[in-house]
Amino acid sequence: MQLRLLGPIELLSDGHQVPLGGTKPRVLFATLLLTSGRVITVERLIEAIWQDAPPASARGVLQTYVASLRRAFADAGLPEVIVSHRLGYAAEIPPDSLDKDVFERLVDEGRRAARDGSHQEAARSFRTALALWRGPALGGIGDVYLRAESARLEELRLAALEERIAADLAAGEDDGLIDELSELVTAHPARERLRRDLMVLLYRAGRQADALTAYQRGRQVLVEELGIEPGPELRRVHEAILRSDPALLRVVKAAPPRQLPGPPPDFTAREEELAELRDRLTGQDSMPICVIFGPGGVGKSALALRVSHEIAEHYPDGQLHVELRGTTEVPATPQEVLGRLLRDLEPGALPPGTLEECAARYRTLLAGRRKLIVLEDAAAERQVRPLLPGAPGCGVIVTSRNRLTGLAGASVLDLGLLSDHAALHLLGRVAGPERVAADPDAAARIVRQCGGLPLALRIAGARLASRRHWPVARLADRLADEQGRLDELAAGDQEVRAGIALSYDLLPPETRATLRRLGLLGLPYIPVWVAAAAMESGLDEAEQVLDQLVDVSLAGVVDADATGRARYRLHDLIRLFARERAHGEEPEAERAAMVRRVLGGWLWLLERLSEALPSGWIPMRATVGLSRPVDPEVARMALADPHGWFRGEEESLIVAVELAAAMDLDDIAVGLASALSSVAFEGSRYVFDNPFATWHRTHEAALAVARRMDNAPGEATLLAGLGHLHYERDRYAESREYLGQALSLFRSARDARGEATTLATLGAACREQGYLPEALHFLDRASALWTGLADPAALAHVRRLTGSVHLERGDYPACRADLDAALSLYQEAGNRRGEGLALALAVPVPPGPG
Repeated sequence: MQLRLLGPIELLSDGHQVPLGGTKPRVLFATLLLTSGRVITVERLIEAIWQDAPPASARGVLQTYVASLRRAFADAGLPEVIVSHRLGYAAEIPPDSLDKDVFERLVDEGRRAARDGSHQEAARSFRTALALWRGPALGGIGDVYLRAESARLEELRLAALEERIAADLAAGEDDGLIDELSELVTAHPARERLRRDLMVLLYRAGRQADALTAYQRGRQVLVEELGIEPGPELRRVHEAILRSDPALLRVVKAAPPRQLPGPPPDFTAREEELAELRDRLTGQDSMPICVIFGPGGVGKSALALRVSHEIAEHYPDGQLHVELRGTTEVPATPQEVLGRLLRDLEPGALPPGTLEECAARYRTLLAGRRKLIVLEDAAAERQVRPLLPGAPGCGVIVTSRNRLTGLAGASVLDLGLLSDHAALHLLGRVAGPERVAADPDAAARIVRQCGGLPLALRIAGARLASRRHWPVARLADRLADEQGRLDELAAGDQEVRAGIALSYDLLPPETRATLRRLGLLGLPYIPVWVAAAAMESGLDEAEQVLDQLVDVSLAGVVDADATGRARYRLHDLIRLFARERAHGEEPEAERAAMVRRVLGGWLWLLERLSEALPSGWIPMRATVGLSRPVDPEVARMALADPHGWFRGEEESLIVAVELAAAMDLDDIAVGLASALSSVAFEGSRYVFDNPFATWHRTHEAALAVARRMDNAPGEATLLAGLGHLHYERDRYAESREYLGQALSLFRSARDARGEATTLATLGAACREQGYLPEALHFLDRASALWTGLADPAALAHVRRLTGSVHLERGDYPACRADLDAALSLYQEAGNRRGEGLALALAVPVPPGPG
């Protein structure tokens, strides 16, 4: 049974229309359906049918209409719907049988999906709801009550239509919408939401003039017919079009992520483990979580990648791959990882500020999807939990040296050593099967000496493959000479260290030194220029040494940068081995000097980027003489795509600051953290994935070492930076607290520039909270200090802020004077961005006398 009110009033049985009689029985039927489940009095029904002129026999005729409707249901074989009551009648209908109720339910579902950010799902719900309409609600019949209900339903239909269009726009599904919206705006000229969306679509289509014309026509309709101006939302879009705001441009639909690295070509055996993981990840479990546990070098990553590729089709919405760096001194934090994942899942959107908000947004984006998430090298359960989906559909693979039994619902696979047969096969795949077949006894000796550990076998095989003139027995004999190493190779973590040391000791001295230094740095990725700085060499020489490490499986190539040079990565265990050798073989002073060289290169690049990306704020300039120029080729790459460069370097920059702090290199830690904050924002755009998390983490690390080393100027600089951070996050009370601490330290150190910069930020924070007299107090003191420091751009910044305070106080002459001074100073400094900011602020200020 289908009951229809969204159009002509109809009753359908198995798709066939059931006759309901003339207009008056239909009015009766519609009145009962609109209030289904409630009793309508006889008097109200008579009024609905005959309005103010009922016949004397109205009650009897009403009973006749009820009887005819009941007969129509009976003739069609339908259950009785109209129920008698001592006061009147009621309609009792099955759930979802009335199109009006289904329509309202679907609209509610669409709105919930839109609130959750599931715009495509929202659009589908709205479309399904709108498809139920067949014409004007109730067929245009009835008294005042029915006409009012018809108007309500029509308004709800138009609102659902507007929300469907908005959902299409948010999802980037805007093809063909211009024609539809043009017709709707013509039919409903006063509906501002439709006109707003039409303007956005015209702007996206390159028809900026047409978009502005649409606004002017809408304003004319509103003013002439209703006597009102357009609402704030329509005005906001109009202003955004006037300034060519890129935020109005089309949403770029991200392709499903396919982030899995290629499986190792020499993967061998593990048939039982593969079958177990396949069954678990493609079975009936709604959200399978598989932990692959085992010692370093046992092949956890190889197995995870192999099974991930085999079951990729089972997760059609994409595969995410993340390195958690659990075996490094600086494991990835959940918030850091979520920042990257949210960028991949929702390009162009800024991740939320807190870990809880990031995790909630991540789970929302994964809801209803089938994605595979591969989390490699986890340190502990607390690192993994925020990265787990919150709803069925997704699968998770975690690799770790820890068992992670605290992950509820996870199955743990304990990955053991290879059997002798499988190990011999793996050695042959790496070194060449013909080499192993030529001397099977020697090959069996190598397998035994490697203890079935895949990493050690691959290192041995790679050495044979790169030395084609060696007989297999020669390597077996060399391993036999390392009695202590052989014992370690067969037990726990020592086995991995011994296997790596075997190749390490045979490297040329300069290559060993490079590996040690790269291990000490502990970076997730190694650009060639970083290795060059560590080696004090040119780029070509550094690249040649890195390729030597790749040849003996001590490094891997990740990708290429914009210069065409590869970026490299040390396996976590190799990095740990190299770091230990650096501490054992490199004097402390040389280690510190190497770290200063590398971090000085980053500092120099950040200074160049700060010059190229003026933020509108006064930089702290925490250090002098610590930066070291890098190759011009690298500088050109960074300046050509600052945002891309930061995305690739952000993790390494965080690790670098924390490494300097751990080594008590307070000056370079302070300098690098401060430089990072000075380029965290380009105007109003973020150059990091999650600038607040990066800013806070690096400043806290540097602040700890500054205090530990009694570096008061550095402490002041970092406190001021934390104050600026809280200002950018609209936490003005915390901002003022940090800034107040910094101000005292700068005064004690007689650092006029630091004091002036802090006073300016304090003034800005007071202004944001509405403390305008206090803001003027701090800004006037800052202005007095900057006047004596010969920095026109900084003084211009302070005068512009002072002018904005005067503007908000209504003191237009003082505002004009400050803005005129700021404009002149910006022009003197050659700061075009500052000129624009001053001019934009001066527009609403009336000119002074003359």
